[in-house]
Amino acid sequence: MLNKSCDFEQPSGFSTLHIISTSISVPIYIVAFWILIFKSPVHFSKYRNYLVAHVFSGLLLELHMGTIWKVTIILPIPIMCSNSPLAEYAPILFQLLFVCFVYTGISAQQLFLYRMEAVVIFQNENSRLKKLVTITKFGFYIGALLITLFAILIYPDLKYQKSYKMKMEQRFGTFSGYMWCDNCFFMNFDSNIFKIFYLICGIGTVMCFSSSFSAFTATIRYLNSVKIKLSVKTAALHRNFLHSLILTITVHIICILCPVLIFLGAISVVVELSQFPYIPYILLMIIQEHGAASTVTMFLTNNLLRQTIRKMLPVRQLEAVSTVSAYSLTNAL
Repeated sequence: MLNKSCDFEQPSGFSTLHIISTSISVPIYIVAFWILIFKSPVHFSKYRNYLVAHVFSGLLLELHMGTIWKVTIILPIPIMCSNSPLAEYAPILFQLLFVCFVYTGISAQQLFLYRMEAVVIFQNENSRLKKLVTITKFGFYIGALLITLFAILIYPDLKYQKSYKMKMEQRFGTFSGYMWCDNCFFMNFDSNIFKIFYLICGIGTVMCFSSSFSAFTATIRYLNSVKIKLSVKTAALHRNFLHSLILTITVHIICILCPVLIFLGAISVVVELSQFPYIPYILLMIIQEHGAASTVTMFLTNNLLRQTIRKMLPVRQLEAVSTVSAYSLTNAL
């Protein structure tokens, strides 16, 4: 159990921003799950299950970062601190963060693979693209297992950091008292295991992107093929699903990779970035709320989901009632 000297306060502005963002994202997730589970067409059910799993990955990451871990990055000292009820287990919560990332990556990859399998018949083909999809797919699965394994192995480097914190104090200046507690830790790049862990994370990210992009390319190639056996309407529906998926995943990439790269750059190269005190909080907020942003993107760009939302709106129902009333009145006259 941590003592009171390990407590610290977040800026009031960030706390207010967190409350506002949560009050917006929670209704988004509720509406998304309600529509996907209870309002989706029957023929949409299988793809719906993949979408539900992917939307859940965003909710899981938001709960983990904003409530369970409740992490704060305190620049100009690039240390991660937790003030949640589980703060004494902060290193373990950091390890679980990468489990959330792996789950997000797998759910995104499965969406692309499903869209490919829905339109591409590979049984009679032996193309290089097919081999590339298969190799990168299983390459990512292996990478995901290694990421999970090394996330466990880095625990000592996160838990026992007294000497590393002394080194960082010489570099960044005197620490506040709470920074010496177990709820605060650095990413220990002096550790070879930690370096290997981040290298594997990078390779796993590339493999996930490669397999998803390969599946996307195969799907587009088939949809544009003269040998296509789908009707024009069905092909257009598949294209819309694919374009919606691309935009949704783009939001994921931007809102996760960009803040992480900026933070790592602030540690190693551009420490002057820390002169803007709210930047770390904004970066964390972007990562935390990216799931809600991608969910909104998905519902705005997917024609089927957008039409489902329109049918649920009271305005739509009022228009239908008005039309029926006008038609009845006309007949009566």
